[in-house]
Amino acid sequence: MKQITFIKSLWPTLALFVCLALMPSEAGYAQGTDTHLPTGDLVWTRTGGPLGGLGYDVRMRPDNPDIMYVTDAWAGVHMSTDGGQSWFPSNEGITTRKGETDDSIPIFCLTIDQHNYDIIWVGTEHAAEIFKSTDGGYNWQKMTNNIAEEFPEGLTFRGLTVHPESSEIVFAAAEWHSWANGADPQQGREFEKVKGIVYRTMDGGQTWKSIWRGDSLARYVWINPHDPDIMYISTGIFDREAANSDHDTNTPGGEGILKSTDGGITWEAANNGLTNLYVGTLFMHPEDPDVLLAAATNNAYPQGEGVFLTEDGAATWQKVLPRGANSVEFSWSNPDVAYAGNSNAVARSQDRGRTWEIMTEARDHWGPQGIVAGWPIDFQIDPRDENRIFANNYGGGNFLSEDGGRSWEVASAGYTGAQARAIAVSPADPARVFVSARSGLFLSSGGGDEWIGLNDDNIKMLEWNALAIDPANPQHILAAAHWEPVIQQSYDGGLTWAKTNARIDEGKAWGEIEFAPSDSNIVYAGAVAFRSAGSTSFELRSEGIYVSRDGGATWNPANDDVSSGSSISGLAIDHQNPDIVYAAASGHGLLKTVDGGNNWLNVTESLGANRFALSVAIHPANPEWIFAGVGRAGLYVSNDGGASWSASVSGLVAEAAIVDIHFDPTNPTVIYIADRFSGVYRSTDGGQTWQAITEGLRTRVINQMDISSDGLHLYAATEGEGVFRLDLNGQSP
Repeated sequence: MKQITFIKSLWPTLALFVCLALMPSEAGYAQGTDTHLPTGDLVWTRTGGPLGGLGYDVRMRPDNPDIMYVTDAWAGVHMSTDGGQSWFPSNEGITTRKGETDDSIPIFCLTIDQHNYDIIWVGTEHAAEIFKSTDGGYNWQKMTNNIAEEFPEGLTFRGLTVHPESSEIVFAAAEWHSWANGADPQQGREFEKVKGIVYRTMDGGQTWKSIWRGDSLARYVWINPHDPDIMYISTGIFDREAANSDHDTNTPGGEGILKSTDGGITWEAANNGLTNLYVGTLFMHPEDPDVLLAAATNNAYPQGEGVFLTEDGAATWQKVLPRGANSVEFSWSNPDVAYAGNSNAVARSQDRGRTWEIMTEARDHWGPQGIVAGWPIDFQIDPRDENRIFANNYGGGNFLSEDGGRSWEVASAGYTGAQARAIAVSPADPARVFVSARSGLFLSSGGGDEWIGLNDDNIKMLEWNALAIDPANPQHILAAAHWEPVIQQSYDGGLTWAKTNARIDEGKAWGEIEFAPSDSNIVYAGAVAFRSAGSTSFELRSEGIYVSRDGGATWNPANDDVSSGSSISGLAIDHQNPDIVYAAASGHGLLKTVDGGNNWLNVTESLGANRFALSVAIHPANPEWIFAGVGRAGLYVSNDGGASWSASVSGLVAEAAIVDIHFDPTNPTVIYIADRFSGVYRSTDGGQTWQAITEGLRTRVINQMDISSDGLHLYAATEGEGVFRLDLNGQSP
């Protein structure tokens, strides 16, 4: 009896071995001399692009402005020693990690000590931690051992300020999330409702104490250098709502600007003249501390937004620009010059902020050609030249203007926090790679060494999700973004785009696009849903699957009662018969059609009711041989078109979430898979055993992979570190 039980327990593994033994020969695939390196010798290359992420602060070292720092909520601190021409990560000693795999480095704010430029402070997102460097940003030490918040994950630091009289006194402005202390998240009209805290240390970061708490996040603290008892706090930001807001009664809430005249012991509102209390940016005049520029705006409550000026120490404010801004700043070399910018335009003043001129030629967007610049969350004006200005962007990228904000160029080489969602390698060139990311559409013609933006004037938008290249015509590309639920089409390699008729409802988007390998006139697309653009929610109902039979020009639903309403995370089309398609569907497991989408069958019901299918791939030589990734349940294999399944487990994490599967196009016994929680694996025996390939892969959160047609270069699109490349022969493309 024990022997029978033992055999039963081994049945899934035995079944897999039997299936693999029956695998068809790979005749017809180029075998030749195997130039692939052994798995243990493979090392990923970080390309440092495309640009993107959640950038926050940008700072120049005052005594040598060619030394610069930027922060990113995904990729931590990056440093430049050549004036922003190139960047490298500088996170040694920063131990805070976040994200699905604890790989992201969530650094928000950065400040250089004005008394000692080698001392630099940074604050984290969702971690209640502050780090300090005493060697100019090369090494860091944690300085928040005693911040006594009961739920530290609920604390995000938004700004740091060093006291004008002492390096030992530092103020930290913070956001206190609604879900802190285990409470239920408080959702506002569009964003979370949050509170704010300001902390102070008197001993260089050894101990901290809160000196203000209120109903909106704290962003900046400014101190009058002539009279340090006079202090200001700005509160609010464009993508959070105040804890005292009420969207049911259309009450924006907010705290606005707080002022203290006793060194931070007591605070009073200083909002006379402000018509919006979401003051996300504040800057003090370098010579006259009674002059401050502030900008207020909020996506959920934009009413009354604008740029405001005070010339009497915040006793009164005057609206000087009737549009909100995400960043304002005075020039140190010429304090009459000031800048203000939002996602639409950059403005400049030459009279201390009293009057303004829109500098960017296009009034509905700014930034370099082909790039959607996002929100300029922080400016840094070169202290040597008031016309030279850097912008770090919430939405991705660092940009430089050398003509006073009129024109801009990318200044992000080596710095990326890009959330790259889809990737496709040209079938004609293993070095030509297309990427769709939250920060836009991008192309590299050098295997990731350099990137250009592909967002022409017809598609100036963020939150790109889906991407596919026509296997018969590499110049023909389809792509889709969350901000406009339409599939876009290009016939010139992504230089220009036009809409197709594939349009779905608001709150829905296209998550997957696949050309049929045997007939590229036939294309399938799967829909997804989201609560907030850029964050797909597979548990929500969407619109299933659509099909085009003219190469993507026109589209029609390809649903029945089984597939309708499903959210699609993966598609695979039979290599010989374009009417046979598998769709990984949330709440429906893996679906299969044999008639081009008229009828669908759930082929994974045997794995459990409503299993969450994540990915699917069909063996190139045998359409009956199917691999499927199932949510937090690993990888399953079928050798009979989905009628039965066996688990492929050897070498894999048991709870793996396999989000992508690729066969080597020259030898399909070699397979690559991406587990969203542990990285990339390779099998050289058709899926019997797996070995991890993670050396050099700074983040294990892979959204999608693609392999070059010669089988020598594997690319991975990651969540927060851009694109990585694996040269399987040890040589770059």
